[in-house]
Amino acid sequence: MEKLLARLKNSAVLSQRIAKRLVAYHGLLSEPVSNAFRREKALNEIKRLMQALPDTELHRMVEEWCSKEQTLVAQGKEEFRFRFGTNMANGLNAAGLKVKGQLPVLRVGMFSLRVDFASGTAIVFWGPEVERLKGGVSLAPDELVKILVSWTKNLGKRASDPVKLKSQLFDAYHRILVLNGLEPGTRIPLLDILAELVLLIQPRSFRVNPARAKFVEYPRVRFSYDLYRLKTSGEPMKGKEQLRLHVATFDATTQKTRALWVPDNEEGEGTYYSYISFSREDR
Repeated sequence: MEKLLARLKNSAVLSQRIAKRLVAYHGLLSEPVSNAFRREKALNEIKRLMQALPDTELHRMVEEWCSKEQTLVAQGKEEFRFRFGTNMANGLNAAGLKVKGQLPVLRVGMFSLRVDFASGTAIVFWGPEVERLKGGVSLAPDELVKILVSWTKNLGKRASDPVKLKSQLFDAYHRILVLNGLEPGTRIPLLDILAELVLLIQPRSFRVNPARAKFVEYPRVRFSYDLYRLKTSGEPMKGKEQLRLHVATFDATTQKTRALWVPDNEEGEGTYYSYISFSREDR
């Protein structure tokens, strides 16, 4: 008697839990395509709970319903992918940004986007998934386009003048040579130059009082973009002091401390560099 009651109570509890899941699932049907991946997750939970039900008519009914819904969910997922890709391409093209690649990874100018349809989010990277910029971004094409357009414009607005940057790089390079007793023309790690450059660009107020509020940031992405503009300006080989960037070895490309990815063009092709050097034209 006690075992029978326990089984009946257990079945009742399971039935209530499944019923709640079904009600929640019904709410997702208000936007079946947009909620396709959430529907899949909810459906899997219902199927998991169903396995504990006794093999009865109710079990059979739920199983048949799940089977039909799986087909509809698969169709909804495919439609969601198609709409997402089309809306992204249209939005980016309208903004003047070229999109390449195939989902789940898209290349947008100098950025890349990794889409996770299961979680309904995307990760935005600089370069070919080189520097992670922002994760957990909702799969809303309009918002993603705004983010990519905004970052592209901000890079351009905040870019350093190539002539000034070359001069700053030379100052940073020369300072490292002097501090380490190195000969002119020695290759210096590019990331060492970045660290020195960050100190050189700080305002006088920071030098007087080195507080966080007075610190001027210069992240790797901006340095990467500035080097791209410097490369394409023709300035590196002008004047007596000629700047050279040295390509990284394959092993170095996997370590942020040893290499920096720099674009070659607006389409996002690029090269990893590890070292920088200056040499005089008359040598």
